[in-house]
Amino acid sequence: MNAMIESATALRPLFRAQAATIEESRRLPEAVLNAVHSIQGFNLQLTPEFDGPALEPVEYLHVLEELCRGDASTGWCAMVGTESNACVNAFLHPQVVRDMISANPRQTVALTVVGSGQAIETDGGYRISGRWRFASGCRHATWLASMCVVHDANGPCSRANGAPLTRIVFSRASEAIFHDTWNTSGLRGTASDDFELVDVLVPTERSFDLATAPLHGSPAWRIPLTLRLAMSKAAAVCGMARGAMDALRPLLDRTPFAGALPAREEPRTQISLARAEAALESGRAYLYQNVEQAWQAVLSGEVMEVNDIARVRLAIVWAAECALQSLHLMQDIAGTSAVLDPAFDRAARDLEVARHHMQLQTHVTEDVGRVLVGMAPRNPLF
Repeated sequence: MNAMIESATALRPLFRAQAATIEESRRLPEAVLNAVHSIQGFNLQLTPEFDGPALEPVEYLHVLEELCRGDASTGWCAMVGTESNACVNAFLHPQVVRDMISANPRQTVALTVVGSGQAIETDGGYRISGRWRFASGCRHATWLASMCVVHDANGPCSRANGAPLTRIVFSRASEAIFHDTWNTSGLRGTASDDFELVDVLVPTERSFDLATAPLHGSPAWRIPLTLRLAMSKAAAVCGMARGAMDALRPLLDRTPFAGALPAREEPRTQISLARAEAALESGRAYLYQNVEQAWQAVLSGEVMEVNDIARVRLAIVWAAECALQSLHLMQDIAGTSAVLDPAFDRAARDLEVARHHMQLQTHVTEDVGRVLVGMAPRNPLF
């Protein structure tokens, strides 16, 4: 186990000790934020010139898994912060990156593309107005990133193919209006609330077009951005399933209502537990196999084509489905304890919410199937 994974694992007792506070406050407490910052948990893919560890994809996913195993909300926020900082690192000018990130060792960025916003062109930048959803980590963020449709004096701008011209813009969190909308059953501590911007000026250099190539030369950015964002979601839910397994094991010392032996001594428990382990590990293995294959390909200079992307996409969705299958087997084993034990109940609720992320839904599998039969995917960001 390498040092970064060990550091993430070492935080597990703290996260679990803070679990009730995270759940009740729907925020990450200061002790947890300090711990994540201490291992650069919001900067896992930041490159060395900006004082980051620049973890390779497989290592990053392992660290993320460990963080989510300790606490799903904390790991999810670390994932969003890391992905958002990776966009800053990849697409913005180095001096802008330093001004935004290096100048403040405790900075975090929360990025969302779900919402409605407009970026009106003006001298030196854009005036931003709109409202966005699912901004995980926004309550402790120093920067907020959002997708906007670019407008000029004539109204909304379009690309050559007729699609809207969009841009990701980075605004200061202090410039936003927050709306407390995140009242879910799981991932409560992510505070994935709405935020609103009203006529906020964002300099051009603090924005980028997803359709352009990254400015930074790291091979990590050769994996398409939307694919990178999807890979991390799969690792997160695998970590959550492992956290549920951790919560289940103490429950096996109890004697089931209809049993004469402690649950761990019952053959039906042993069989179901083995199947849960196989489900989780088979999905993880498929995920890591395909991510490592993609990483080695881009390292050798290959460009990922749609068939290559489809293979990784399928592994991402399948890993999430396997994690969910594993959880359902664990719930059957736990019986009434599945809802009465706080640790297991919380782990299950967290995973059930996470698996609804758009990167893990059925439409992704449909697009993979379309590629397999020689058709184009429906999603333009596939």
